[in-house]
Amino acid sequence: MDKEISHFWLGYFKNEEDFYDFVEEDESYYMEEETDDQYVSKFAESQNIKWFDDDFIEYGFEDERLGLYEKFSEYSYADEWLPILEQKLNEMSLDTPVNAIIFASRFVIPNPVSVDGEENKLYYVGEIEFAV
Repeated sequence: MDKEISHFWLGYFKNEEDFYDFVEEDESYYMEEETDDQYVSKFAESQNIKWFDDDFIEYGFEDERLGLYEKFSEYSYADEWLPILEQKLNEMSLDTPVNAIIFASRFVIPNPVSVDGEENKLYYVGEIEFAV
């Protein structure tokens, strides 16, 4: 059985549009001449990396009123990592609801960090190893 280690973030975004604006690739990244202050997405910028292969990242925006399993059970290998994610979330005692998830293979983002915006928050939960 193969194993994967991924970084996980949980967060709260004011709305779905703000979340996808943060996490999805900026198409102009590929059209403009490369510069030092250019990032493939706001998420990439928040993690201080210029570009990453989006084949190794999964993300989504869900209804904050749903339970953790209801929100995230349809994501890849969720049955493997959700129990660990729930444990980590309980240890964190967040003061905001959760309506967003991002997870990426460990090698994609070398120094993962939390992001504390005025209206949007993204909490780095840590690494989770799971079977794939």
